[in-house]
Amino acid sequence: MRNSHYVELDKLIKEYEEDSRTIRSERMVMKNYPKVLTMSVASSFEYNIKNRCQDFYDNPKLSIVPNYPKINAIKRKRKPIVDQMYNRMKAYNDNGVEHLSADDFYELFNGDKFRLMVEAIFDVKLRAQIQEVEEQIKNLAPLLDTNEQFAFEYAKQCDLKNAYVKCSFKDAEKAFLSLKLRRNQVAHNYVNGLSDTFNDIQKFYDIAVIYVVALEEAIEKLTNT
Repeated sequence: MRNSHYVELDKLIKEYEEDSRTIRSERMVMKNYPKVLTMSVASSFEYNIKNRCQDFYDNPKLSIVPNYPKINAIKRKRKPIVDQMYNRMKAYNDNGVEHLSADDFYELFNGDKFRLMVEAIFDVKLRAQIQEVEEQIKNLAPLLDTNEQFAFEYAKQCDLKNAYVKCSFKDAEKAFLSLKLRRNQVAHNYVNGLSDTFNDIQKFYDIAVIYVVALEEAIEKLTNT
């Protein structure tokens, strides 16, 4: 898959697909699946991004003070530094209007130059994903009439290819922030905090994970420079 950190999330999606064939949609286990996926995806993203930020901050080769003044400006606060860094990813709802922006996070690493680095990595990984999906579609095509599962997987991969082809860096960034927002809503109101379907959340995940992997890799590059 796109990154070994997120194999478990793919397993969760696969289990939902299997359960949806045998368990009635009105059962609580099925109603809770979108919330479980939201919490699992957003928490995994947060955990791994924070780890990359911690590695960056702890690197003795880096001089945080002169080279990264925005990080230096927040390090004296009581809250852990990586929590403060991650919270620069803005995702909140104000009277029904979603506010989603990663600009303050990019500014910690000196702004546009870092964002362009993330975007360049994202573009490479997105092209690789398109090629991977095209190969799967090619392999599944001769099997379409032999098994219903192959037809399902073929259609799924075609939809995924279309999503990738249409996807921009900003789309993927927004998908990530949308998941962060929804995770917060579920955390504060598990029963009524989410109106999205499982497929809605999965569509966010499909493109957001490429953005997150690119973001992680960009921070690692700065850490190892």
